[in-house]
Order: sequence, then C-alpha cells, then structure tokens
Amino acid sequence: MTCPRTMAKALLNLVDVRIRRGMNTVLDGCSLSVESGQTVVLTGANGAGKSTLLEAAAGLLPLENGQIKHENTVVKDHEGRAKSSPLALGLTLQKNGVMGSEVLVEHLQCAMSMSGRTMDCSPFLKAFNLTHRANDLVAHLSQGQARKVAVLAGLLPAFASEHPTMVLLDEPDAGLDDASVETLGGWLNELRSMGHGLLIATHDERMMAHATHHFEVGQGKKTTGAPPSDANAERRPSESVKRTSSGTFGVRMHFRTLMWLNTNAIAGLLTLGILLSFGDFMGNLNEMQRLGFVLAPVLAVALCGEPLVVATREERTGDWWRAVGGRAPHASWLPLMIGLVFTLVSATALGETLTTTTSVAGAFLCFSVWHAIGWMQRSTQRLARPQAVFVGLLTPVLILPFSLLVSLLS
Repeated sequence: MTCPRTMAKALLNLVDVRIRRGMNTVLDGCSLSVESGQTVVLTGANGAGKSTLLEAAAGLLPLENGQIKHENTVVKDHEGRAKSSPLALGLTLQKNGVMGSEVLVEHLQCAMSMSGRTMDCSPFLKAFNLTHRANDLVAHLSQGQARKVAVLAGLLPAFASEHPTMVLLDEPDAGLDDASVETLGGWLNELRSMGHGLLIATHDERMMAHATHHFEVGQGKKTTGAPPSDANAERRPSESVKRTSSGTFGVRMHFRTLMWLNTNAIAGLLTLGILLSFGDFMGNLNEMQRLGFVLAPVLAVALCGEPLVVATREERTGDWWRAVGGRAPHASWLPLMIGLVFTLVSATALGETLTTTTSVAGAFLCFSVWHAIGWMQRSTQRLARPQAVFVGLLTPVLILPFSLLVSLLS
C-alpha cells in the first residue's frame, strides 16, 4: 500500500514544551517537528527525557508550557485542553500496553481499526514467528513474544492507513532477537517510504541506522542523517471509529474476564444479603423507604466504579488506548444491563413488585453512578496522592442523587 506523494508536511509539532516529573523539570523549552517521510531518532543520556518526550508527543503527559500538535490540531496544551489525535496514531510504549486477557490477533485488529481500516496481519505474524500464537491470550506468551505484539500494534495502524500518520516507538528493539530487529528495521524503512513519520527512542545503533534525522534530547538539536522522503497526505480516521473501538474493547473485556463479578456484583449481593438478614421488614415501610431498599444494592454495585480502570493499569494499557484511541476503554452500555438485572434480583428477593418505572430507575442509577465513579478514577490516576485522596472522598456525594431519585419516584 502506498500513500500519495505531495510536498512534505509536519505530522508532529512540539512547541516550547516544558514538563515536570515531581519536583524535577525533565524537558524545558523543547521544540521538535517530524514531517512525513522522516524517521527521527531521539538520542541522549539515560534520564535525559527521551521517553518523556515521546509520551508527550503522544499527548499522554500534562504540560507546564507549550503545546503538542498532530498535523494542524492542538492535541495538548499547557492550559490542560486536550483533543483526540486526528491521526491514526501508532504507539509502542516501554510497557507493552496490552492486557494479559487480550487475544493476540484481537489486539492487533483493535490497533488497526483506529485507522478506520483493517488488513491481513498474518504476514507480519509470520515474520515475527507468531503465527502459531495468533489466537492465544497475551498472558500465555513469553516476554519476548509479548514485546513483538506491542511493536506490531505500533506499526500496523500505519501500514493499514491510506494516509501518512505518526508512529511513536519507545525502545522497540528491547527484548527482540537479532533476526526480529533486522525485520523491524525493514518495516521502518518501508513505512518511511510510504510517507509516514516515525519518532523512535532507542539506544540501539541498529535502530539509529534507519534514521533520517537525530534529535538530541536536552540539547534540542535536530541533525540530518539522510535525505527525507517528500511524501505526504491529508485525512484521517473519524472520531466515531475510535470511540467505537474503545467501547467495543471495554465491553468485550468485561464479558471475557467477568471482572465486574469480582467487585461490583459482590458488593451488590452483600448489600442485598444484609437487607435480607433483617427479616421480613418491608411491610412496615412506606413506599419511599421500600423503593430505597430495592435500589440500595444497585447503588452498591455502581459505587464500586469501573473495574476496567484498574485492569487497564496493567502494562499501561489505559495510556496506550488514550493515546491511539482518544479515550480509555469503557464499559459503554453495560452498566444499564447490570443495573436492570440487579433491580430485578433485589425486588424479587425483597418481595416487591417490579414496575417499569423501578426498572428504568435502577438501570439509570447504575449507569450514571458507574460512569461518574469511573470518571473520578481516571481523573485521579496522574494526581499527587493527597489530591487523589481528596477527590476520592467526594464519592459519598453520589448518595445525594440516589436520595433525590427515590424521593422523586415515591
């Protein structure tokens, strides 16, 4: 597949970027551009900020100053504004960015779907000697094989894309054997010839040999290693494609792992069990109190939040999805179904007649509180611990809309 060739155009721009890690300023006044058909390799000593720069380019880190542009779209700035990348971004982090409960080929298909297109990935699996593991869970792979999956997930969106895009690779050669590194080098050259832009952080001289430019982190100097291609193009995947991919992935992981049974469902059943231990008391309550008791287990289910937030911390899967998909994986409509089921179970166990109004209220309650807690969980992931604890203390506030809902329906 080839991309149309026109005048070279910047796919990535970092403008006067400053980033702090704790009390330390890692990058200050850093500016860098990557054009279509360029392979820029980040150089510098250990701790100079190569991985930080690459993660910033993916829009994953908060900025103290400056902005990050993908094509002409500002995806991150120092005022906290963020937008989904207009590019079919390819990304490989130092961590693999893939959960152990994912199937190898499914993960690669998810990565390619960000471009709005898919392709047969079997030639790539064969080249990396992964054909026989295509339908295995990532948890069953060796460390080297899992790293190959992460590298392919960073490359395949560009191979599938009809238009030039950015590929960001952090130490892609780590854990690979010599033959795989040689194969990877061939793919990098092919992507460059197709007009894609590549930004690579590496210490491996074999990877550096494929650079058209080197950028010394800390010095801010971009030097030419070879003449770049003049390829380029326009357009990109739609936002709806990315949202569908992250939502589909989230629901699939919930059904495959049943992770919500380990947290949300147990909390709901324990709450219901406590209510049942009081004996036959519902007849002595008024309508509002009975409705409150029926919906209490549903509230307990939702207050446990989105288990996928915790699960996607594995190998920085959530960060990978936020960068390439524009948002973290989410359960989408699943809380509606869970809320409806638990409302039915609770009403039946407590001997109450289940009405349509109560069913809708239970589903809405679970959906709204579940996603509110999920938003709070995601918001606190990169906060300092005192700030994260403070936000977590706001959780009981969600009991107020529960009380208002019960009062309204009574």
